[in-house]
Amino acid sequence: MITRIVGGLVVVLALALPVAPTEAADVAKGRKLNVQNCEKCHGKTGKGDGSLLKRMKADVKPVDWTDKAAMTKWSDADMTKIIKDGGKSAGRSKVMPSYGEKLSDADVGDLVAYIRSLAK
Repeated sequence: MITRIVGGLVVVLALALPVAPTEAADVAKGRKLNVQNCEKCHGKTGKGDGSLLKRMKADVKPVDWTDKAAMTKWSDADMTKIIKDGGKSAGRSKVMPSYGEKLSDADVGDLVAYIRSLAK
């Protein structure tokens, strides 16, 4: 009986304690990360028309981040995996490199938020 009361009290206290807010993604920081890491392939506006792909004559076309219909097919988890582990890890282009060693989890979250902001 006492165990149930104590257990119930723990649950009530846990529910009453304030929860720290999660860190919000920073779209402006994501934009800067895009310029530094993504723009050369994904283009200045995110349409997948970057200069590096043209020079490589790569037979790939990145997803147009401004195309809302196309972007709804990708969850944030999908985009995070592709950014961190590279395109090949998600069955996408082997040309897309991995950035898991270069970008922190917060950086990737900021970048995903920026990419999402382009599809309107």
